[in-house]
Amino acid sequence: MSPPEDRHDLATLCIHAGRRPGPEDGAVVTPIYQSATFVPGEADRALLREGRVAETRFYSRYGNPTVAALERRLAALDGAAGARCFASGNAAMHAALMATALPGGHVVAAERIYGGTRRLLEGCLEAAGGSVDFVDIDDRAAVEAAFRPDTRLLLCESLANPTLEVADLPTLARLAHDHGARLAVDATYATPILQRPLALGADVVVHSASKYLGGHADLIAGVVAGGEELLARVTDWRMDAGGCLDPHTAFLIDRGVKTLALRMRAHQEGARALADFLEGHPRVVAVAYPGLASSPQHARARELLSGGGGMLSFTLDGDDEAAARVLDRLRVALAAPSLGSVETLVSQPATSSHAHMSAEERAAIGIHPGCVRVSVGIEAPADLVADFAQALEA
Repeated sequence: MSPPEDRHDLATLCIHAGRRPGPEDGAVVTPIYQSATFVPGEADRALLREGRVAETRFYSRYGNPTVAALERRLAALDGAAGARCFASGNAAMHAALMATALPGGHVVAAERIYGGTRRLLEGCLEAAGGSVDFVDIDDRAAVEAAFRPDTRLLLCESLANPTLEVADLPTLARLAHDHGARLAVDATYATPILQRPLALGADVVVHSASKYLGGHADLIAGVVAGGEELLARVTDWRMDAGGCLDPHTAFLIDRGVKTLALRMRAHQEGARALADFLEGHPRVVAVAYPGLASSPQHARARELLSGGGGMLSFTLDGDDEAAARVLDRLRVALAAPSLGSVETLVSQPATSSHAHMSAEERAAIGIHPGCVRVSVGIEAPADLVADFAQALEA
């Protein structure tokens, strides 16, 4: 029995895409193939003779049945020809960059981007002979001017971390393609439930599966989704660099993805309630949440996303130390890094994701003193609002 096709709703694909119980085991839940090596069957031996090692059930660094089932499910969710899973989001981004930008290529990257990605670009990519320029991707003239004859890739996030700007993916895709480059999108914040970047013109999508896809803050993993030709090079990087995903972690992600559509609805309900509260609080000078009607990103969000998402950030009227004191007073939300889990997690970019940047560099990309990032969990919205209300009391 074959898995559901792309015509099904995303909530259905979350549960059924990628694998159906077969005569070999009849298991409703994907089995964990906790084996490093396999005895190849005749089909595998034929592929090996052709040098197509990555397509075989042969050795778990090359591929594993549990991981492969998850990859089929995630490819269906993103509307991609295929997907490849990695041991971390950074490993996935690293493989995507190396597969698209090397040898000797140039990358145009959004200046408002996750700090870990910026470190990859300025460290690993440049060390490998590539180069990067950071631009304001909402400034079309600046993006146009940044392209060079050797530009291979335009890189952005669906929703910027942590400032929540919504990338104009159709426009960025046209610009990249006009210059003979690809568009890569980190869609971790959006997930396939809110946006499928490939349908908007992107060529490759990267997710940190540690976040919403897993959903429970209990694993580290990453995903690259895209076309077959690109994925072949991504697969080579995974095999050679060794950033393969463990089958037990793949099982946990597969289980988490089944409730992704449900969780995203709850995340968004809480985020909207909290954003409404914070927008009216006297100690809060700015709230970044594209689901707010007052947001300058609201119209674009309505056009390119199916909802406002579960992430927001806000800026207090004090400095980072004042913000830290507010975090210390939270009793429901947890002052911890990462995002996308069922618990509400609150962090300060200045001491976490963007700690490697100076205060001046952070301010230049919209991260000002007092900035707080909130990954809204699935707790009762009223309890979250009450928790932030008491924490913000002077």
